[in-house]
Amino acid sequence: MLSNFFQIFLLISPVFLLIILGNILRRIGVPDLSFWEVNDKLCYWVLIPALLFHFISQVSLSSEMLFIYSAIVFAGFVVTFCSSFFFGKLLRYTPEVWTSILQGSMRQNAFIALAIAGSFYGSEGLKIASLFMFIYVPTINIIIITTMVLALNKTEEKDTKKAISNVFLEIAKNPFILAMIAGLLVSLFPIEKMSVLIDTTELLGSAALPIMLLTIGAKIKVRDLTLKVVPIVISNSLKLIILPVVVYFLASYYDLSQTEIVVAVIFASVPTAAMSYSLAQQFRADHQLMRAILTTQVALSFITIPLLLAFIA
Repeated sequence: MLSNFFQIFLLISPVFLLIILGNILRRIGVPDLSFWEVNDKLCYWVLIPALLFHFISQVSLSSEMLFIYSAIVFAGFVVTFCSSFFFGKLLRYTPEVWTSILQGSMRQNAFIALAIAGSFYGSEGLKIASLFMFIYVPTINIIIITTMVLALNKTEEKDTKKAISNVFLEIAKNPFILAMIAGLLVSLFPIEKMSVLIDTTELLGSAALPIMLLTIGAKIKVRDLTLKVVPIVISNSLKLIILPVVVYFLASYYDLSQTEIVVAVIFASVPTAAMSYSLAQQFRADHQLMRAILTTQVALSFITIPLLLAFIA
């Protein structure tokens, strides 16, 4: 197992080295700060959608596969949601605190997952990871944002309904979801007729992951980090240990292939999404706690991911 750990550690280390490099570049001001904002928008609106379209458009999706992947994703959500809520009530945390624990334990940084899946299994890993992302993106946004609106919104009922309806509107406009739906539609046609479109998105998509990883690193800010030990330990334990283990046993129960099991565990074991911090600020949750959870998870996952993958290998 130890030799497996070091092999996997070396295999995924370029992913984390790019994140570290992005943080260093931002600190020394090369390029300037405005570059990272533009970069983030380029990835969000163009490069990542192109990557997702490219791989989804080449997948032969069956109803059984969609059901199994969905069951794994939803079961993981149920475990982490119930655990976060339970600890929040048990320890008498305010909604501002336990919703930050919830985000830290449920959200996945899908870009890191895509990069690691690609490092392991190339295009096959990216195809499977893209399918998980297709199920995950709309579902997690509905669950998290609706929960935060209900738990943290102190305005009138009319405004609450409006906020929840806005969730569905934003999901309908999400470029990742639109790209994946377009990819599914294109997958119904013979690939020869779509070769120019597929080749173009392949070129765009090849630039997505390295640029996105640099941007993730640039967004991490360690200075003035506020450490609330117990909430951080709860969120990190649920996200980096409990959720991947639950997903592993579920994927094994459904008799998925080794490649599918590993990609599912990768998707479950990556740190929480950077968007968690923005949502915590937007809904007036404990954004300082959220930043601490996000930062510590990125650091810890450099060790926990190869440990988990060495175990299941």
